[in-house]
Amino acid sequence: MADNPKKKGRDSELVSEQEHEVAYLMRTAKVTRQKALKAIREAGPSREKVMEYLGKQ
Repeated sequence: MADNPKKKGRDSELVSEQEHEVAYLMRTAKVTRQKALKAIREAGPSREKVMEYLGKQ
């Protein structure tokens, strides 16, 4: 997600450990905060890879 959630573009393809992005992952993937953070660290900044990683868990 972008720093500004209303902003679209290439940033929407990336994910970071910012609180609003972790919260979004927790809601959409229905995982705990720890699992969301681990996914970001393990899979890297690509939102697609993070969601793929969480799907394999």
